[in-house]
Amino acid sequence: MINRTGLGIACALGAASLYGFVPNAVRAAYENGIPPVESTFLRTAMVAVIFAIIAVSRGERMVIPRAAIPSFIGQSVATLIISVGYLASVQFIPVGLAVIIFFTFPVLIMLSAPMIEGHSPGLARILIALFAFGGLAVAVGPSFESLDIRGILLAAGASLACVLQFYSGRSISRHMTPTVFGSLVHLAILPAALLIALYAGGGTLRFFPGGTATATGLAFMSAVGMIYVVAYMIHMLSLRFAPASIVAPFYNLEPVMTTAVAALLLGERLAINQYVGGSMVLAALVASSRIGSRKTA
Repeated sequence: MINRTGLGIACALGAASLYGFVPNAVRAAYENGIPPVESTFLRTAMVAVIFAIIAVSRGERMVIPRAAIPSFIGQSVATLIISVGYLASVQFIPVGLAVIIFFTFPVLIMLSAPMIEGHSPGLARILIALFAFGGLAVAVGPSFESLDIRGILLAAGASLACVLQFYSGRSISRHMTPTVFGSLVHLAILPAALLIALYAGGGTLRFFPGGTATATGLAFMSAVGMIYVVAYMIHMLSLRFAPASIVAPFYNLEPVMTTAVAALLLGERLAINQYVGGSMVLAALVASSRIGSRKTA
């Protein structure tokens, strides 16, 4: 297993920056006639095809080793839940709030890593986790009745799935390159993504000619796919170079980027309690990254 912590962290920061644009592009596409689940379907298809072309051109074998099957299944399930859950949540709640809920996942990884590794999480990790979840309660609590529960549950489910994605991504990297398993994972979930999009659209896809999609919506949907292809590649490289518990906290750049882009691109403003709660979650992520850095020192 390759272990280049500095390179893994650099890849994590690069992926986090790019990921910050994705939910905003999905929201912009939705406001221009394209449901989020259709953006999810397109980006899934793009990753499957583009990564396959790269892998084949490099002479890599498009096969799943027997030892990689459990982690491949975990990666596929997690990627589908994240793709549908996180991106669909912005249809029901503000992008900024969705990212606050979703970005409890680095704290969940930090909290679970010691238990998976067979030792106590320690008081500091527990306190950081409690502080992060307290921030989440502040962000959601006062306005809970005015929020769509579907958006909250979708973002929360995606956060839990992201924990599985990180651990399975680290495991699968022992057996397969990011281009190979990235293509095969997205190929595996492509039928499910299509069925979900058709179900949500009443049997039709809105981005087809004659649908509700505008030219602007199609442009944003295409941007979702292109940005995600690059971000996912860098994301999986970060897990190839360093353990999940080390690189995960550095993805705290993504909620900052997502919120900033939402303000600039969508003109989105959150309530005061959501900014306060989001700041608490971000502070917990920064603290967790410092713990991760001490572990590698």
